[in-house]
Amino acid sequence: MKVVVIRHGERDYAPCYERKFIGQGLELAPLTERGCQQAEQAAHDPRLIGAQLIVSSPYTRCMQTAAIISRLTNIPLTVEVDLHEWLPDLKFRNKPGEGRKLGADFMACKGRWPKGRRRRWETIDMMAARLIKTLKKYLSCDKIIVVTHAMLMHQIKAFGHIPNCHVDEFEFDEDFKSPGWIEH
Repeated sequence: MKVVVIRHGERDYAPCYERKFIGQGLELAPLTERGCQQAEQAAHDPRLIGAQLIVSSPYTRCMQTAAIISRLTNIPLTVEVDLHEWLPDLKFRNKPGEGRKLGADFMACKGRWPKGRRRRWETIDMMAARLIKTLKKYLSCDKIIVVTHAMLMHQIKAFGHIPNCHVDEFEFDEDFKSPGWIEH
């Protein structure tokens, strides 16, 4: 199956910070005006032609990006819970600013908990497992579009920095393996 993967557009955390949201509440951040424009531009990428379905992360920035692309391409849209962003706190209790600290620990540990020690954050193996499980549900399709997050995209291949609304494609089959930790 061909998968066209797109990172969400630029987001605006200000409405979340104004409301003092923490944890998963921060994922309600909508796109900026520029983020909407990025999604509109991505909708014209020729690699989207022939896709049967758009599959989106449940986070607002991805759903909004996917909705814009769906509207402009007339490709149906569905939401998959397991295409969410990396979890800095598996119990959803991180406060503003903690994500950077937990992310730094994730990076220092190369995405895996030290032997015999649990961390608050989601490992790369957890991310890869949920990505692969989700994509396998669509193997009957010839081509799909996946709108998701940079951290999850890194479970596909070495991208380096992934700009907002970056479009790429890859082949997915029953035997797909995540590359694991990739130095950036």
